[in-house]
Amino acid sequence: MKSNGPRAVRVAIEVDDSLKNLAARATRGKPMPSRQTAPLPEDAKGGDMQKALVKLGVILFSIGILLISCATNAAKDTPEAMAAPESTAERPAAAVMSAEEQEARRQYEIERNRFIYEDIFFAKNKYRLDDQARERLDWKAQWLRQHAEVNVVIEGHCGAGGNTENNMALGLRRAGEVKGYLLHKGVARDRLTAISYGSERPVASGEGEEIQAKNRRVRLTIAEE
Repeated sequence: MKSNGPRAVRVAIEVDDSLKNLAARATRGKPMPSRQTAPLPEDAKGGDMQKALVKLGVILFSIGILLISCATNAAKDTPEAMAAPESTAERPAAAVMSAEEQEARRQYEIERNRFIYEDIFFAKNKYRLDDQARERLDWKAQWLRQHAEVNVVIEGHCGAGGNTENNMALGLRRAGEVKGYLLHKGVARDRLTAISYGSERPVASGEGEEIQAKNRRVRLTIAEE
């Protein structure tokens, strides 16, 4: 139908020009050239003019219907019209997928921050786990089993006081105790690395037992981020 549009327009223009010439000659009283040698009576001329006008109306009406049909079909065949149903159908699904991905990412970030910043604390000069430490490590082990792609660095820390060598050794014992507990809970050995910072990286500064207790800890960080 696309190819009929321009042709129909050209036909309409040619017919319209011919009929205009016919009407102009009739108005001026100039008869159209005819193959007849004898002049036609006035009544015959009037009848021919009426027939011509009727034919003109029929032709113009037919051309108008043809042009409307061509335009309608051409509009339906445009890329925009053809693509509209597909894009409308796909848009809600894409939006739902995006919302689900965003929610999953948000939940992962919440759990990841808890995993890293919920430290395991120890009594002064001790490296054994208490009940609170084991409870926190149970959750951390479960999270690691759910995220098998995550590898962990287990950092042992100490409070101020004592010499550097002893603090480094105590920090390593604390990190090793945490590593052993996670291994017991089913976390693969090659995902766990235990190190010690001794008293070199305190999270709290100042004197007093309450402040130094915050530094006697193990922190689990995610490797290769």
